[in-house]
Amino acid sequence: MVKNTIKKLVYMMMNIVNTRSLKKNNVQIKGNFLIRGIIHIRNSGQLTIGDGFEANSSKRDNPIGGDTILRLIVKKNAILSIGENVGISNSTIRATNEIQIGNNVKIGGDCKIWDTDFHSIDPKVRLNKDNQVVSRKIIIKDSAFIGGGSIILKGVIIGKNSIVGAGSVVTNDIPDYCVAVGNPARVVKRIDH
Repeated sequence: MVKNTIKKLVYMMMNIVNTRSLKKNNVQIKGNFLIRGIIHIRNSGQLTIGDGFEANSSKRDNPIGGDTILRLIVKKNAILSIGENVGISNSTIRATNEIQIGNNVKIGGDCKIWDTDFHSIDPKVRLNKDNQVVSRKIIIKDSAFIGGGSIILKGVIIGKNSIVGAGSVVTNDIPDYCVAVGNPARVVKRIDH
């Protein structure tokens, strides 16, 4: 009884902290949400989250390990839109251009979703003023599942109802209704629908 009461109080406090962080960072969140742990948000662009959002953002609430918090980072003039009923566990999503996550998407623990290379591939540029950074939009369509430890790189579209196997590195589009695994991720199976 006491243990449950303490747990409820802890979740209430986390909810207060997360609500303040969402407001402070100008996050447009629609409807209900549940965030276990404290989410890390840096929003200098546009960040929208749909109804029914669930997230794990702590060591204790992510049973598969990996990263210890959920980070949502949106750079100036960038867009991160998260649809309805999306679940994300202890991952890092960084939008420099645009990332669209559809409805009913599940993103496992310790995933990285980056729409940028972060640095130029030219070492001379990288060592001086690095202003040749490539960034391209990522789209994750409705009901996709991204397995834990996966990396989704710039310019990728992950199809509707598709599955990215744990630990995969996605460098090219994954069609609708497919299972893709590996580094680089390749389609290994079509899903009946």
